[in-house]
Amino acid sequence: MVDAIRLARERVGLPIVVPALISWALLFGYQWAFFLAYHGSQPTVFSYVSGIVGDGLLVPAVNLGAYIVMRQLWPNVRWQRLPLYVTLALATTLAAFLAQAGLGVINWSMPSPYHWSAVGRFHFIVMWSEITYLYVAMSVSINNWGLLRSDSLAWRSFWAGWLALGLFAASLVTDVVRFSAL
Repeated sequence: MVDAIRLARERVGLPIVVPALISWALLFGYQWAFFLAYHGSQPTVFSYVSGIVGDGLLVPAVNLGAYIVMRQLWPNVRWQRLPLYVTLALATTLAAFLAQAGLGVINWSMPSPYHWSAVGRFHFIVMWSEITYLYVAMSVSINNWGLLRSDSLAWRSFWAGWLALGLFAASLVTDVVRFSAL
């Protein structure tokens, strides 16, 4: 662990720890807090591979890759398009929550179809923010493809993020198949 932190500090800089910790806290840490206060019988985040491995490790890895890409390409981020990314992320998040309800994946965040608990409502906001962030990172990558490819750190981080996202998607599909009412 110490070697990993030293390598991160030498290659990327100490601030890399900050987005990783923030990502973990917002994507997984808050679920621990809800879990400690939860007294129901529905499956919690600890029932899902996508919850433990995905929210706990893979999505923070995706965010770290996006952070590095955006840091390397910072002057080229087109912030005037942010309202578009926020809107697209809202539509994506709504589609995901409606798909969960339609598939009958019932858990502590959605105890019955189309009804979200407090943790579900909070997860909606976190997911919306997360997807917005990834749309910004993806757009800066696509709009500056040549620059991205010429920056070895940004290029490796881009593909590492995609690998982590693919593994998260696989864990999510596995959980949906396992817990779906269909």
